[in-house]
Amino acid sequence: MDLKLLHEQKTNEIPRQPLGKIGQVGIISLGGQGSLEQQGGEENCTKIIRRAYELGINYFDTSPVYGPSEDYYGKALKGIRNKITLATKTDDRTRDGSLKLIEKSLKRLKTDYIDLWQLHHLDNMDEVNQITAKDGALQALLEMQEQGVVKHLGFTGHQDPKILMEMMKRHKFDSVLCPVNASDRNMNPSFIDTVVKAANRREMGIIGMKVFSQGYILNNKISPSMALNYAMSQQISTLIIGIDDIEQLEENIAIAKSFTPMTKNQMRYIESLTKADTERGSFFRKEFGGYDSKNKLEPPNKS
Repeated sequence: MDLKLLHEQKTNEIPRQPLGKIGQVGIISLGGQGSLEQQGGEENCTKIIRRAYELGINYFDTSPVYGPSEDYYGKALKGIRNKITLATKTDDRTRDGSLKLIEKSLKRLKTDYIDLWQLHHLDNMDEVNQITAKDGALQALLEMQEQGVVKHLGFTGHQDPKILMEMMKRHKFDSVLCPVNASDRNMNPSFIDTVVKAANRREMGIIGMKVFSQGYILNNKISPSMALNYAMSQQISTLIIGIDDIEQLEENIAIAKSFTPMTKNQMRYIESLTKADTERGSFFRKEFGGYDSKNKLEPPNKS
């Protein structure tokens, strides 16, 4: 992806670039977590979604497991559904279970198609093998794509880069969703150095998450603006950000609109500032127990 071309745009617009072969999306997108996941209230959450669209966001992420998120989207996207790229997921590993989930998602989202359906939260090789075996979840994705219910297929994960690298070999997916933040570069293997590079070689859409690592990489040296600009400077298509309120949304979009890619030296400097908090900044990885360990770190917030 040519970041120089990307930024030859008006500063009052969110820079756009290809999400692989899926279409053009803004470099910053709306995640389905934050208030949308945490019972943030229908009025507040629908306002967040509509305001995001008004300000130029055109990629919207959600999942059946994100609380009422799909319901909020279903209400907020009325009249603009065909103008945006809508992505949801299945965390079921079987064909039949995933087909039941997509049926529910369509009803909750009040739509008859999904632009991007993703295999959610891949943790280990056993799951990869189950998903890609006979009657696995991948079969459901392929059937729904053949029927036109879903247009594109992807997968997500934040536990181990090796799992996502293996998934790329199993099928020609359209996108991958993985962590992209400054702390990641202190890990070996790094998602940025493995998954992001491999996905670019395959011309896949690359969606970054965990940009702020739920607040862990933010300190008196690293501001939200620095963290966001660092992530936008990577070779990604877009970043999904969970939002708590309109003010936070507008602040993040303002940063995106004024974005200029960091130099390598600037990025290395930001990475150095996260070294002391590498474990906290990568708390979601399997090395540190992910989300399931009884010894897991509790993030300071959910944004």
